[in-house]
Amino acid sequence: MEELRSVLVTVRLKPENRKRLEDALGDIKAVFCAPEDRETIASCIQEVDAAILNSDADAQILSGKNLKWIHCCHAGLEKTMRPEIFERNIILTSSSGRSAPALAEHAFMFMLALTYDIPRLMRAKDERTWIAGREYSTRTGMFEKTVGILGLGKTGKEVAALAKGFHMKVLAWRRGAEPAENVDRLYSADRGEGFDEILRSSDYVVLCVELNDKTWHMINAGTLGLMKETAFLINMGRGALIDEPVLVQALQSGRIAGAGLDTFEKEPLPSDSPLWNLPNVILTPHTTPMLPDREERMLDYVLKNLEAYRTGGTFVNRLTVRDMYSHYRPDR
Repeated sequence: MEELRSVLVTVRLKPENRKRLEDALGDIKAVFCAPEDRETIASCIQEVDAAILNSDADAQILSGKNLKWIHCCHAGLEKTMRPEIFERNIILTSSSGRSAPALAEHAFMFMLALTYDIPRLMRAKDERTWIAGREYSTRTGMFEKTVGILGLGKTGKEVAALAKGFHMKVLAWRRGAEPAENVDRLYSADRGEGFDEILRSSDYVVLCVELNDKTWHMINAGTLGLMKETAFLINMGRGALIDEPVLVQALQSGRIAGAGLDTFEKEPLPSDSPLWNLPNVILTPHTTPMLPDREERMLDYVLKNLEAYRTGGTFVNRLTVRDMYSHYRPDR
């Protein structure tokens, strides 16, 4: 692998973390700038061998003729994964996993809030209504229920670990077939297995899978039809994993009991979306409280991949053509 001589860095770092990166780069020339500093980026992008980016790689970044490695310091690179990256053999990596424990907590916030019908309790509080009747008191908790996790990356594994703390049965589906901790039954795409049985069996279906051409609209009329009427759908992945109008119909008709949604097909969620008015839906604006050390965790992935580049080692969170997402349009 050719030696790196220069790198563009558009990540805002605390002074101590910038020093960590500078020390790791050593003799490699680094150009630091803000992600919105298009003039500086334009002045150096044709010279640098690598780019460590705060956001996605856009057309300006990809105009760099010498790029050998791009690292995007976040998760979900569907806006970056253009065919030319793989055609040019550019190594593409991410910091997916930097917020995994917080995202898992977020999923459980949705699960608990839907289980205990927090929206209804808040409405009753506003109305000063005491809802101690049988309709509410006969609800059942999460103890020994089944959670199905679609996507067993870093966030999915954290969800599985939390679920075991709640004494839940854990089913999971992912691409690879290697064994996983805290999972009672694993289904693998590489073994030719789907996730239909997970949908049929689960009281909670949690989406932690990456968005690509195979997972686009994986939750649709057919798959929603397999879920229990008492089940809840939780989306901690990307909005386009779900066929949104179909989900609205399922929620309105009672086909499933409710949903906790952090991401949407169009963001910000339009004010005329029916999702705003559904009483069995909890929405968050594609944001999760940060971990105290999120920046350090993000930088750890950069440093591991820098070392992998230098030594010919294994890259962490390397994306391949299998991860391609063709439905993204920059004008959306």
